[in-house]
Amino acid sequence: MTVAFTPDYRRLLKAIAHEEADRVPLADFQADTALKDKFMGRPIRTIADHVAFQAEAGFDFIYLRANYDYPGTSPVSSTGTMRSFNYSIAPDSETVGTYGPGPLQTRADVDKIEWPDPETVDVSDMLQAAEVLPPGLGIITGVGGIFTRTWMLMGFEHFCEMLADDVDFVGEIAARVGRIQCAVMRRVVKLPGVVAAWYGDDLACTANLLVSPKVLRKHFYPWIEELAGIAHSAGLRFIMHSDGCLWQALDDLIALGVEALHPIEPKAMDIYDLKRRYGQKIAIFGNVDMGYTLTEGRGTPEAIRAEVRRQIKELAPGGGYGLASGAGLTRYVALESFLAMRDALYEFGSYPIRLD
Repeated sequence: MTVAFTPDYRRLLKAIAHEEADRVPLADFQADTALKDKFMGRPIRTIADHVAFQAEAGFDFIYLRANYDYPGTSPVSSTGTMRSFNYSIAPDSETVGTYGPGPLQTRADVDKIEWPDPETVDVSDMLQAAEVLPPGLGIITGVGGIFTRTWMLMGFEHFCEMLADDVDFVGEIAARVGRIQCAVMRRVVKLPGVVAAWYGDDLACTANLLVSPKVLRKHFYPWIEELAGIAHSAGLRFIMHSDGCLWQALDDLIALGVEALHPIEPKAMDIYDLKRRYGQKIAIFGNVDMGYTLTEGRGTPEAIRAEVRRQIKELAPGGGYGLASGAGLTRYVALESFLAMRDALYEFGSYPIRLD
């Protein structure tokens, strides 16, 4: 099937508002550059290239944020930046470490690292993108996770030890990161072309939250609330990404101002149960299975089509839903698999939904 999409960021905004647009939005926020190269039939290396992919592939937005991060963080965590785009062309052995020590082991280390300056972080990619946006394509911007960057700065094992031995130290690092991230958010939401705000922070593994709700409520949730407030003050919807099992966090996140949740990791949460229990309280972006359905060599176009059809039938009526993979369009998603997902959206996703 040859599909021609016309970008319109209002599709996504209507989904968040639990309204029906002309069709269900395609709501993946990350695609590896290697996949983009295959789709476009040429190397995708510049911001203009990435914008062109988003428009031609069927998206209504491009996710971009300021080019900066913290010492000790992996490019895997820098989604929406050129660092991440370039890394995803041919990733080396660098991964997100869980046991290696981070640069902050003691309070004496705090003044030894180079902290980002919110006033000077590089926003040139966002400005370049705004100049070449085709009609209807918007920029979704935001900041990386405060929880994630706190534990990366310490190293996960040391972070967990400090939760038991010196939780105030954890709180001090979280506050330092939180102040910087909020200051950056205040800056980027004012840039041209921005239509919504995004916050990515993996708070959970597949079975549970990574730390207790008590720790999150004291040291991390107040910053999410402030970020949501910054977005709302700018007239923007506030979307959050977190992998893992978030049942214990949902009521808190909704109360903090999160209006849409991505990507509802299939092995951690049942998206249909989530829709039944929280569908009127929060929009849902997800979650075609990355473990089988979309994985190259496993899922078939027929399986992808069937899963997309079921999701649209059960989740899309009344709005509050956007179709996405269960994590991101990684290099192990074959181009044919992405096209099958996108074509099934085009086939079944027009409103009003009539799939009985």
